[in-house]
Amino acid sequence: MKSICIICNRYPHILTPIRHVFVQKLVWALADMGVECTVIAPVPVNQYLTTFTKQPTHAIEVTASGSKINLYFPRYFTFGQRKIFGYPTSRLTVNAFQKAVDGIWKKLNLKADVVYGHFLVPAGITAARLGRKYNLPAFAAYGEATPRDLEVYGLDLLREEISTLKGIVSVSSANQTELTDRALLSPEKIKVFPNGINGQKFFPKDKKSAREKFGFNQKAFLAVFVGQFNNRKGILRVAEALDGLENVEVAFAGSGKLEPKTANCIFKSPVKPGDMPDFLSSADIFVMPTLNEGCSNAIVEAMSCGLPVISSDLPFNKDILGEDNAVLVNPDNIAEIREAAIYLKNNPDIRTKMRNNTLFRAQQLTIQVRAQNIKNWMEELYKSGL
Repeated sequence: MKSICIICNRYPHILTPIRHVFVQKLVWALADMGVECTVIAPVPVNQYLTTFTKQPTHAIEVTASGSKINLYFPRYFTFGQRKIFGYPTSRLTVNAFQKAVDGIWKKLNLKADVVYGHFLVPAGITAARLGRKYNLPAFAAYGEATPRDLEVYGLDLLREEISTLKGIVSVSSANQTELTDRALLSPEKIKVFPNGINGQKFFPKDKKSAREKFGFNQKAFLAVFVGQFNNRKGILRVAEALDGLENVEVAFAGSGKLEPKTANCIFKSPVKPGDMPDFLSSADIFVMPTLNEGCSNAIVEAMSCGLPVISSDLPFNKDILGEDNAVLVNPDNIAEIREAAIYLKNNPDIRTKMRNNTLFRAQQLTIQVRAQNIKNWMEELYKSGL
């Protein structure tokens, strides 16, 4: 596989530089492996009516290692993902999305060995369609937090649309089960590759220096949360659970409609991607009682910085978290979250063991390893004729 076209409905750009950075990480890793990468990420015009003209339709991205990636941001009109008089508008969205992608493909007279759609709706469907149209092996990724988008689109039609995919990259065993339970593709064509991080950026930094950078108390026991400030991620559940704990401070990295209000909250603001390793390294534990995930990048990043994790005892976490490196709780149970924090605070030896175990696990969750494994798997499937 010398060249690949990556299709996605979101990619970091001038308007949203931190949106879907995990896609960018995979693209960069592939490019640094010598694969020629072209990214086509259509932008919904009706969501950017006042600002979309400021965004270029073409850009060249250069990785830290000097690899160049061509990015294209054609416009399209999205109809959302709902039902109007029983008709799924996501089907109209997919058609418009595909037209935008195909327009770039034709304009460039693009030649690629593989086409890859990141997330099934709309990118995976588009990849399957273009694979049939241009006689190319097509793959997709499935990492949605819930299967709602699949079901709204219509499982029967979706099954037909993606039947020609060579394979689907699933970010967790839970996601894999969602696909196989719905018989969307044969099991041998779905493989789990948990999300990965850049091991050269995410590793434990000096805690004292990290706390100095953010102005955090050197002596306090510090719990951190990273994610959108919404109910799914559980920001208010964290705030309520940790409120008032003696000598415990809480820092929230992110943004959203919900605001944590606790006496021991010392930080509640977005953190730049480049500063995230320091933010995580400043902490003693990571807390995120999320309700739904594909595979949480925030948790993997926390693991790579050596943090014991408090998160949800739900299937989507099973590939990356266990009793050796985390305390798994009912994400809706405030008392369980609070008790888990107290347990880790009062048991430094347990935290040390968890730190060592989570760092060991994180070594297998680098984006470089993930990208190489995905590339090898794609090549194997293509050669096997499955």
